[in-house]
Amino acid sequence: MSRFTRLRRQWSRPALDGPWTLPVDPARLQVFLLMGQSNMAGYGCIRTEDPWQPGDRDPLSGVLSLGGQCTLKSGLARGWTRWRPASHPLHLNQASAAFGLALPFAARLRKQAPDAMIGFVPCAWGGAPIDALGPGSLLYANALGRARIAARSGTLAGVLWHQGETDADHESLAPLHAAKLEALILQLRRDLGTSTLPFLIGDLGGWGDDQRKPASVDRRNIVRSGLRRVATEDSHAAFVESTGLPGVDSVHFGRSALIEFGHRYAAAYLALISGAARNEP
Repeated sequence: MSRFTRLRRQWSRPALDGPWTLPVDPARLQVFLLMGQSNMAGYGCIRTEDPWQPGDRDPLSGVLSLGGQCTLKSGLARGWTRWRPASHPLHLNQASAAFGLALPFAARLRKQAPDAMIGFVPCAWGGAPIDALGPGSLLYANALGRARIAARSGTLAGVLWHQGETDADHESLAPLHAAKLEALILQLRRDLGTSTLPFLIGDLGGWGDDQRKPASVDRRNIVRSGLRRVATEDSHAAFVESTGLPGVDSVHFGRSALIEFGHRYAAAYLALISGAARNEP
């Protein structure tokens, strides 16, 4: 996508008509935050051997995306903080963002409930360690403010999280990652006033360990086991397996893997909310 096209999408004021008309009842618009680093921002179709397919760039009916994300270095919103029809890429501030798992996730949810609408708040940033995403960071403050804006039109339904590759690269960061994620989840729920906000936590890619040094494999295993533990110990979280999904480099999923991963996120979400509904008094 050209820089001009990205700027036009950021600053244009699209008409939300037809299948993208905001519902009168906020309960019909289920809002999800997209948090993490490049695999959540969308890394599919970046490489020539992993090309775009016909229709990939078309908006998905009934799915919206909220603009106004800031950057790592500035808390100022880039683009209007407005809803637009959702299409790849959802994260418009990053040249590396392309095809992601969020729209396949939304497609699977709408297949289950065709009358529902999905709204995304893109908050991920490629290469970001968890410290750049958590409380006290510019991205966190921006995510929180935009989540509150989104809640005026819809209902906060959950967070899609995929992050950890950067922390796994550092000996000092990997052992602290799980505790930081727990703190982030707790604080975000507090700040949004919903103690039961669902968190979907995706596993890192499981390929390439045979090409890594033993110390690197150990750090990745620490982060991966921490992700699983956090999801297992939180009754309002779910772990999303990456087993069998291929990568296009040492850490990134490609287009086909992201489609399947999005479907797995959707299945995990539906199972989570179904279990929560059964446990309600």
